[in-house]
Amino acid sequence: MDVKYQVFVSSTFIDLQDERRGVIEQILNLGHIPIGMELFQAGDETQWSYIKRRILESDYYVLIMAERYGSEGQTGKSYTQMEYEFAIKNKIPTISFLLHSDARKSWPQSKIEFDKIAKVNKFRSLCEKKLVKHWRNVDDLNTKVIGSLVELIRERPMTGWVRADSVATSLALSEMSRLLEEKRILQEKLDRYEGENTTLKIPAEIQFHINSLKSKLLAEFIETEDNNFEIPEISMMETFLILSRALSTGSTEWNIKRRLAGELEISGMRIEISDVLAEYASRGLVGITHVQEHEFSKPHTEVYFTLTDTGKKLLLAIEYQKHIESSHPEMPET
Repeated sequence: MDVKYQVFVSSTFIDLQDERRGVIEQILNLGHIPIGMELFQAGDETQWSYIKRRILESDYYVLIMAERYGSEGQTGKSYTQMEYEFAIKNKIPTISFLLHSDARKSWPQSKIEFDKIAKVNKFRSLCEKKLVKHWRNVDDLNTKVIGSLVELIRERPMTGWVRADSVATSLALSEMSRLLEEKRILQEKLDRYEGENTTLKIPAEIQFHINSLKSKLLAEFIETEDNNFEIPEISMMETFLILSRALSTGSTEWNIKRRLAGELEISGMRIEISDVLAEYASRGLVGITHVQEHEFSKPHTEVYFTLTDTGKKLLLAIEYQKHIESSHPEMPET
């Protein structure tokens, strides 16, 4: 998966605008998400609480430091130092980029807080107990940021962010785990029955669904204006088996249609997937689950189609029939 990391960029603002801009561009070039509080004057507890939440959401923390200490809070510490210490306390991987000692000698006086030099030096000493790099100018800083971040991410990979459609939801993972355990238990029962030379009996209702779905074609649910295109003769039973994996973990109507079209290579044709799902639902094989999801902080309800207990029993029966046929090929189909 393409993982994007959120990187919190901290520094004094007035003296390091060009440097901040360059670092943010490099983070974007690496495909990650920079975040900074340069527009915030953290002068009250409410804003400071907001900044702390943003730091906790971040995967990495980057500090840029020159010759200004920055505005201070009630404790006498600058908000930049408070951010740094908060990141360290919460075990967020940090890397500090300190102005090189040679560059400090020629640094513009307008960018120096002479009355806070002692605090600047004390803060620098604190940073040097952790991972630090020293920079001389904007270009040197940009180069060091790229190399250092790549190395830090490789050595300490964090959770990061991925697209919602490229990773299973927590609901799907929970359901998958439950189904795997259910499969393990059923397999143990099957092995025990076979060891006792006992024949499993498929319920009449399940056998009815199997037979009727085998005789019903998916073509009834496909529309196309291309008369020269041969519609695949696939039964609704075969279709159910194709979709069973997506249905077992829960999937949206759009993803189900995409999966089926891709599997049958009929993406240019119109599949009435809602009617297909309605057919399975009318037999009690498929149910509907409503899940509230959040995208860009806007909650919305998504509809997921999942297998019912009857649908799972049907799949188990099909697997059992295949198992019996492979073990005893001379036996007729049940």
